[in-house]
Amino acid sequence: MAEATKTSMVYVYDKEGNAYICDIDDLRDAKAVSDDEKASCTDLDGMAFTRNE
Repeated sequence: MAEATKTSMVYVYDKEGNAYICDIDDLRDAKAVSDDEKASCTDLDGMAFTRNE
């Protein structure tokens, strides 16, 4: 059985305004996310749901 882990997730936005959710441990700076870092995140704008802001 897989062991449960606790991580912190954060919402980040790129310069174009696209939203991502990322594991904070995968980012060097949540205010300036590189393209390489975004590759390990989930692209929320590509999902089939809407988000409330």
